[in-house]
Amino acid sequence: MKRVSITIGVFAMCCIACAADTKDAYNADDKQNQSYQTQSGVDSTTTTESREYGSKAPEISNSDASDSPTTTNPEQTSEEPSEIETLAPFRGVPINPEDLLSPRLALKIDNAPTALPQEGLQDADIVFEELVEGGLTRFLAVFQSKIPEFVGPIRSGRSTDIPLLMPFDGALFGWSGSNWAFRKLLETVAITDVGLYRNPSTYWRQSERPSPSNLWVRSSQLVEQAGSDPLPPEPLWPFESSKQANAEPTRPIEGIEVDWGSTKVSYRWDTKRKAWKRVQNGNTHTAVDAEGDEVALAQQNVIIQFTKYVLTNEEDANGSRIPLGQVSEGSGTAWILKNGGIVEGRWSKANITVHAEFVDQAGRAIAMSPGSTWILLAPRDSVKVLELDD
Repeated sequence: MKRVSITIGVFAMCCIACAADTKDAYNADDKQNQSYQTQSGVDSTTTTESREYGSKAPEISNSDASDSPTTTNPEQTSEEPSEIETLAPFRGVPINPEDLLSPRLALKIDNAPTALPQEGLQDADIVFEELVEGGLTRFLAVFQSKIPEFVGPIRSGRSTDIPLLMPFDGALFGWSGSNWAFRKLLETVAITDVGLYRNPSTYWRQSERPSPSNLWVRSSQLVEQAGSDPLPPEPLWPFESSKQANAEPTRPIEGIEVDWGSTKVSYRWDTKRKAWKRVQNGNTHTAVDAEGDEVALAQQNVIIQFTKYVLTNEEDANGSRIPLGQVSEGSGTAWILKNGGIVEGRWSKANITVHAEFVDQAGRAIAMSPGSTWILLAPRDSVKVLELDD
């Protein structure tokens, strides 16, 4: 159950007073519902209110619409019903039914130059990239459809994480635990703390990596200790079906560039992988997979959620003031990159306990391409669109 009653207390502790834009009466009344188990070949966005997660898709009538009489061929056999697919809630791709109740695991991952390459990051379903001190960024990576055995390097949480984590309602959260003020704040919200201080046996330091970018976690063990979730998680957005690919109008672009300060990021469309390839500080951004190989990071969806940051009175170990992203509630501009193009829309968040919604200029929920989604909480005027050559 969402703990709406704690909203005021969390607001005060987070020092979150406003959102990226002045809160407006921006409603997505046209919100689409998403069906998570569909018949093969059937539009996955076609739903009715009575359909629930895990229910069978309604049977499709194959009766002839013609009024003329028909005859039955005795040798003709009835058509086999199509198989039911189980879709990953956060990816919209088929998964094994037994994986549907896997716990949601959120991990705070370092993105400093000394943290590269990260391990396991390529398996995250959803990744939030947020600004931290020194013009660097960190990732809040959410895993559910696939849990890698090892993930790292793990770093400490920030107050911006609270409004991102709370809508996942009870999700596991792994972090280094070095931020005392954040640790106390975490105790007041509906998040399951599985950080270093609560599960020291699942974390260790990599001797070949420099500190503090050397803390790793055996994420598979965290999940095993937690067991299965009682219910499948709700998706954050609708997904396109195979019949709908490229149906939503997008403006074709080459990619984008994001200037975080000390971290420069760009995305360019990779036609072969049908994904946005990530480049960081001039180099292909890679992560280490289970075999120990480096793989290039590429996402099917990249969301730019323009975010206002304010400096808090908290300081890091170097004395730098920690920025706070104002993403608890409100609305603002959003750019959604998918299928090689861009959709200019809006984001809106009703309160701290719900996820942000992304809609187009007409107020319709934007369907994402099946696959991974990265949400960049980028400051205003930090993003440049790279247009296609004329």
